[in-house]
Amino acid sequence: MRHELWGPEFHNHRISDQAAPLVFFILKYDLIIWNDKDSEPTFETVNGKSWIDITMSSANLANKKMNWQVIKNNFSDHNYLVFNVESFNATRDPPRIFFNHRQILKICKAAHEKFLELQEEIQTIDSKQKLEK
Repeated sequence: MRHELWGPEFHNHRISDQAAPLVFFILKYDLIIWNDKDSEPTFETVNGKSWIDITMSSANLANKKMNWQVIKNNFSDHNYLVFNVESFNATRDPPRIFFNHRQILKICKAAHEKFLELQEEIQTIDSKQKLEK
């Protein structure tokens, strides 16, 4: 399907709104179209050519796009769409752990019991050497 968002504008072409659902999807999900309107056609036959194949992504991935191009393909009507994506570190934040009220009370009780168990030993520490034992 043709549309001026990813291919050249066609004048005097039969009026059709076939691309409307895809355009709605692109707008709804805030996708970025990588296609270059000035590129070679993505589809070619003896009967004509068109820019019907589309590459799109989120804005985050589009920011990593290094290039996008159409390369002629002799084995199919569809040409190759070739692009590179800049590598990036996919570091993650450590997982967050959420405790409910009952779990917090259980943890507090266990910590309190451990403190009582060690309290006498803690009170006898009066030097760096005893602390490091």
